[in-house]
This record gives sequence, structure tokens and C-alpha cells, in this order.
Amino acid sequence: MKPVNRHLLIALPMKETEEEARAFLLPENYKKKEVERHTLVKIIDISDDCEKFHQYHINKTCVVETSMISEINAQGCTYSVIAENYVVLVEG
Repeated sequence: MKPVNRHLLIALPMKETEEEARAFLLPENYKKKEVERHTLVKIIDISDDCEKFHQYHINKTCVVETSMISEINAQGCTYSVIAENYVVLVEG
């Protein structure tokens, strides 16, 4: 699949597998691990109409806003995309 409309196809870091749910009591002050605001990702492909990114950026690492990553399931595969304006840092 090829990204369009100023989007980047990205590879997310491998997720740590969470331990299977168990029934036990947690302390009252326990806080679940919150999702990080930013995520380090690898650029796999770039839409032809991107203004800030070009073929040069493919395989570069960048930092994006985690909440803006879209995961799309199509044809048995999961694709992660993000609009180019949600990239906040790019590998030099």
C-alpha cells in the first residue's frame, strides 16, 4: 500500500507484551502506565504530495505525536500512518 494525502507510512517500535490478566488487588495509589506523548518511529514510505518529506527521508527515524498515529487493517495487514504535520523531530 502507498500512503496518499500528505501521510507517511511508518513502522512502530515492537510493543512489549503485557502479562496476562490476573485477579489480584492493587494498592490504592497504583497508577497504570500512561501512554507516552511522543513515539520514535521509522519512515517506510511517503506520499507523493508531501511538502516537507521526500524520498530522502525513507528509512529515517523520527518522533511523532503518539495520539495521531492511525492503525489501518486492510487485506490482512496492519498499516500505521501519520499526517506529515504531526512529525516533530527527524533524524539528521
